[in-house]
Amino acid sequence: METANEVPADLRAIAAFLSLDENPTTIVTHLTRDEQNSERDWQVVYSNPAFQKLQDFARQLEDIRHALNRSLPIDQPLIALHGEVLHGGSWQARVSEDYCIVIAKARVEQVPAPVKDGISHTSKATDLDWIQSDRPDLSPWNKFFRGYDWASTSLGPMSSWSEVLRLYVLSMMSNPQPRLLVWGEDMALIYNEQVVPLLGAKHPSCLGQNVKHAFAESWSEIVPVVEAGYGGEVKSVNCFPLPILRHGFLEECYFGFTALPVVDRDGRSCGMLSELTESTTLVTAERRRYTMNQLGTQLNKLNDLAELWPVVLAQMNAAELDVPYAILYTVKTEVTESVASETTSMDSRAALPKHAQLVGTVGLSGDHPGVPDSFPLSDTKAEGRDIWQACNDAWSSGEMLVLSSENGTLPPELAIAVPNRGFGDQVKIATISPIKAMAGSEPLAILVWGLNPRSIFGGEYQVFRTVFIDILAKAAALIQLPHEQQRAQKIAEDVNHALAQQLRLTTLKAERSEARFKRLADVSPTGMFLFDASGLPLYANEQCLEMLKITEAEYLAIRDSDGLAERVHEEDVDEYREVWTTMTERKMPITAEFRLRPSLQVNKQDGTESDTWLSVTAFPEIESDGTVSSMQGWLTDISHRKFNEKLLAQRLEDALENKRQTENFMDMHSHEIRNPLSAILQSADSIETLLSSIELPLHDENMVVPTHVGEDIMDAVQTIILCAQHQKRIVDDILTLSKLDASLLVMSPDKVQVPSLVTKALKMYEAEIGRAGIDAQLCIEPTYDELDVNWVVLDSSRLLQVIINLLTNSIKFTQYSEERKIKICIGASYQKPTGKHHGISFIEPQQIRTSRSPVQEWPGGEDLYLQFAVYDTGRGLSEDEMKLLFQRFRQASPKTYKQYGGSGLGLYISRELCELQGGQIGVSCGNGKTVFTFFVKAKRWVPSEEEDIAALPVPVRYASASSSPVVYSKGGSTTLNDEADQLGTPREENGNMIENFHPRQQPFARQQSFGAANQMPVFYTSQVKARKDSTENGQKALHVLIVEDNLINQKVMSQQLRRAGCTVHVANHGIECLNFLESSTYCSSTTPLSVVLLDLEMPEMDGLTCIREIRRREAAGSIISHVPVIAVTANARSEQINNAIEAGMDQVVTKPFRIPELVPQMERLVAEVGG
Repeated sequence: METANEVPADLRAIAAFLSLDENPTTIVTHLTRDEQNSERDWQVVYSNPAFQKLQDFARQLEDIRHALNRSLPIDQPLIALHGEVLHGGSWQARVSEDYCIVIAKARVEQVPAPVKDGISHTSKATDLDWIQSDRPDLSPWNKFFRGYDWASTSLGPMSSWSEVLRLYVLSMMSNPQPRLLVWGEDMALIYNEQVVPLLGAKHPSCLGQNVKHAFAESWSEIVPVVEAGYGGEVKSVNCFPLPILRHGFLEECYFGFTALPVVDRDGRSCGMLSELTESTTLVTAERRRYTMNQLGTQLNKLNDLAELWPVVLAQMNAAELDVPYAILYTVKTEVTESVASETTSMDSRAALPKHAQLVGTVGLSGDHPGVPDSFPLSDTKAEGRDIWQACNDAWSSGEMLVLSSENGTLPPELAIAVPNRGFGDQVKIATISPIKAMAGSEPLAILVWGLNPRSIFGGEYQVFRTVFIDILAKAAALIQLPHEQQRAQKIAEDVNHALAQQLRLTTLKAERSEARFKRLADVSPTGMFLFDASGLPLYANEQCLEMLKITEAEYLAIRDSDGLAERVHEEDVDEYREVWTTMTERKMPITAEFRLRPSLQVNKQDGTESDTWLSVTAFPEIESDGTVSSMQGWLTDISHRKFNEKLLAQRLEDALENKRQTENFMDMHSHEIRNPLSAILQSADSIETLLSSIELPLHDENMVVPTHVGEDIMDAVQTIILCAQHQKRIVDDILTLSKLDASLLVMSPDKVQVPSLVTKALKMYEAEIGRAGIDAQLCIEPTYDELDVNWVVLDSSRLLQVIINLLTNSIKFTQYSEERKIKICIGASYQKPTGKHHGISFIEPQQIRTSRSPVQEWPGGEDLYLQFAVYDTGRGLSEDEMKLLFQRFRQASPKTYKQYGGSGLGLYISRELCELQGGQIGVSCGNGKTVFTFFVKAKRWVPSEEEDIAALPVPVRYASASSSPVVYSKGGSTTLNDEADQLGTPREENGNMIENFHPRQQPFARQQSFGAANQMPVFYTSQVKARKDSTENGQKALHVLIVEDNLINQKVMSQQLRRAGCTVHVANHGIECLNFLESSTYCSSTTPLSVVLLDLEMPEMDGLTCIREIRRREAAGSIISHVPVIAVTANARSEQINNAIEAGMDQVVTKPFRIPELVPQMERLVAEVGG
């Protein structure tokens, strides 16, 4: 006999339940009956333990088979035994599908259970009872069920439940099918986990409560079944309507169930067990299938559209539950008399206005406020919530539209309950479906369908609605097709007849015209083409195909306008499409130029490659109705013309750029040469004035000059030397640049001691270093001594030129810094330096120049690389500024020239000279210092055998006075003689040697600039009595403000003007000039001022900006009278002078000039302004 786990899978839950039942029960099934056998044969599938304990077990099974055959006639189905008491009255049957469950009706004597160790085996069944004792392996549902508050229900706590109740609950919870148990007089409801989805929101509040409250909405239909179960009857119900509140609304549901009575130990009814099966889908699908069958049957009989719509409405009216209401409109075309003939084409009818006309309604009256009789239809989207606006949207889109009261799209007039339809509930969703006879055609009708309020719109319901609409559309197509075919055939016959007549007349003309056109196109030097309105090519001559670089087959394979767009250059595609739009939509002729992609042609003049340019001229052919029928035009190859235009534009641009660079070059170097020349002339005048003032005979060999006069003369001489050196640098740069451009620069090698050469450069600029108060150092790196470098062979003049360029740059940019230091480092190596030692990367050589040398091969021994680094504490450089360095006529920024001057050639020439000597140059900036590093290739000098080595100088560093290290101090300069002094400082442990250059204290100190932080500006004002008092001539002394950023020019001009009897004030730039004016008599103050000498090129604020601000303040009244201003500038071009006058200058004086000539001019200007 099989156990509960060995029975078929669909009986395991029942077997598990019966294994706990004390009533003897067995499950049997009947085998296929032999036609010759008059009785069924029964097979036992399962017997519970209580049955197996019966005395005479085999006889009981035979009695059951006999009772089954006596109780069930041979022609009756098995279900007829359900709930019946079998023949003999000892057994009762329950039927589940193909199985019969036979339960003992009366007490049957059982075999006593065997006893082992004093304990009956039947007591082990309590081990499965999780109701009385908790188990760790319970499912989540069983845990929930066990923890439920049963004490608050009529059932009481679980510990008080009877054994029968526990057995039924345990069996029900293990059943995989939905099961309900109604227990006791209070009809308390208990259910398993599979019932929860059917109850929806009622779970878990209905658990343990009266079943009437759980199914209150359908209690009247349920109560007979419950009462039958309590009465001991077995009752089966199929497709029982049981609405359930789930998915947020009261849903139409149907269930099939079998009600089994529950009997206690005394044989009394104590409840009902219900086996549930939901059959909602079966019921609704069958109902809707019937509706569609009826619709299909009726539609097959129709032959006219006018008969179709009433039939549809009638079938929808019969579907009371699934169609609460419906509204049907037909689409009418407003055909006027002029187009009402039979030959009116479908295209012309499609363009006519249309409107929707009401055919009928279902569930709604014809005068319902939400159902208009008719309304116009248009392609534009309607705004609003009325039903006609929604119908218009569905008609224009051709797609179903869903309206819902939840999102506000369903008009309130249609969100209603229709009596006796749709369960009498309010409709919440409606659909609007356009009815199309054929795909792509315009809708014939519009159907508004209110949906079943108790059904979800999805799944089977949506399929029903879709199939319903499809059946309707196909019926309309079948009805309409013959009429359209007849009409189309008549139109075709008329057209064919007319065309046949015209064809005979025009064929000959067309053939002649085509022949003439082809002859003309073949000999034409231009390309000719013809397209239809859609972009399909019709014709192209050979010249056109050749210009487009396309074969005739490829040309004719083009399907639309984008076919040619693929051959147009990417940058011209948008313009090509715009031209096409102009012809097809704007219907205008065009002229345009395009490049082909990416075909290139070689220019025959210079062999370079250029784009293929085509010029197109085309126009559209317009029909009488305004439509474009074709487009024709001509192509011309203009590649050579475009190439010549491009070449001409490039040459013009080059010429303009050369002109601009030439003008900038002339302006820059004119300014740089004139500026020091003015200081030279004024210093010479100063010397002449000083010598004249002492009134000593110049021919006296023992003439004694007063100390103060001698100091002034020496100061003027130093100024002249300094300015002459500056001019020499400018001229040398120009000469070197000219030689570089002409490849005439000659490298002349000679033997030299490199430290001596660097010291020479420092000595040359001793005066400038001293004036700027810069601390200069020479550093000999350990690598130089490790290689024992002494005399080397290289071009010392070119090396010195590079060192001077970098040194003067450092002086120029360091003199305005708070910390003023310059250090030059010298190193050597056998390998090519990388720059990492000084933290830089050398720039790559621009071009390879061949150096010219008077000798074939430089004399000397092994090759060496000499590396130089110039450190300074100047203002530093940004990344963008460093990118501009080493380029011709380029400085770090536009402000560099204004503030520091220079030609922009120094670093460019330095780069070229380094590369000519086999080296490179680079720059780095950071941590408050800038370093320029370069290296050159040299050879170690080896004396020849003819030379007397003993006659060579002893290799003592800086042996000559000209190259000896100099220590600058306030008292002047001294030359060190011993070795320790030559090195400047003792040798450090790491081998570095430092040479310190301390500038002496000069008589002139640069005054404080107005740009200094946290300090008030200081103006140097001299009240020294002039050697020639102008008051002797009865003239009033001039009070002059010199605004000049060049300290040398500022100093020399101040001295000369003071000697001319003027009271002098100085300022470094335009901002200090404006601040001084505020403290003068021009702004109601006490400091007198007669005239202003204003330079143009200055930092902070230039002269032109300053004079404009002065004149603006005069106009505003903050300066009470006109201030005489003379521009003093080295910019001598007429345009520059005119710009200065237009900006507001009274006069312009160009450098160089002499003070004796300037003073009368100032006096005249003051007199004119004062008068």
